Amino acid sequence: MENNLVLEMPSPTVKNGEWSMQIRNLKIAFDTPKGEFVAVKNINLNVKQGEIISIIGHSGCGKSTILNAIGGFIKPAKGEVLLSGQPVKGPGPDRGFVFQHYSLLPWFSVYKNIFEAVDSVLKKVSKEEKKQIVERYINAVGLASHKHKLPSEISGGMKQRVAIARAFAINPKYLLLDEPFGALDALTKSSMHIELLKLWNMDNRSKTILMVTHDIEEAIFLSDRIVVMTNGPAATIREIVEVNLQRPRNKKEIAHEPEYIRTRDHLISLLMDKVSILDYKK
Repeated sequence: MENNLVLEMPSPTVKNGEWSMQIRNLKIAFDTPKGEFVAVKNINLNVKQGEIISIIGHSGCGKSTILNAIGGFIKPAKGEVLLSGQPVKGPGPDRGFVFQHYSLLPWFSVYKNIFEAVDSVLKKVSKEEKKQIVERYINAVGLASHKHKLPSEISGGMKQRVAIARAFAINPKYLLLDEPFGALDALTKSSMHIELLKLWNMDNRSKTILMVTHDIEEAIFLSDRIVVMTNGPAATIREIVEVNLQRPRNKKEIAHEPEYIRTRDHLISLLMDKVSILDYKK
């Protein structure tokens, strides 16, 4: 899309203080031969419906661990995750997960990869309606001319488009993205940001998105709030930073806005220790 501009619908409001997602006093630990290893602790976060939240921090700070707990793949040692007021007890179709490495079935075409997911989750929908859903999302991510190709016949960026289209097509309430663009080059990554926002807008911003990323600029461009983690082990939330930039956002234009620069510099200061560089003489 020209100028990296995405037209967006108004954000849904939270009624009477209700939250779409609540993480309460979350602690995740693992048994090891040397004893208990605490990955994260004292994690508290409330999320509105339709928000995009990024989680950033250094490697090993438990970003993906938190996402896996929300997805129901990890059982907390303490605390809980509530989705629409109900505790998470395992994986469910209300959550779509997108990983960094695509996770496409190599023997299925682009179309079949999406259709199989829709067919397995939307059991009460007719076959004709399922086909329409698949076509809708294939068209939305610009892959109509590639729908009969196998994953091995398309680029990495296209594979990630398929993975994101598949996640949206099953119509989850929550979308969990674990460094989905980390392996892509800068130009492809920028294009994928636009594709993600386009799909989010297609559903009237009804989906709540949590994304793990190492990319500060990516987090600022996409997010409503950014959760900054302390270093692990036993990592916790250092600060939650509001992104006070109006939507729609133009990548080229916001990079020069004082608020963007202030937010970026603040995030860098949270993530980087102050160091001095000394000139050493031989």
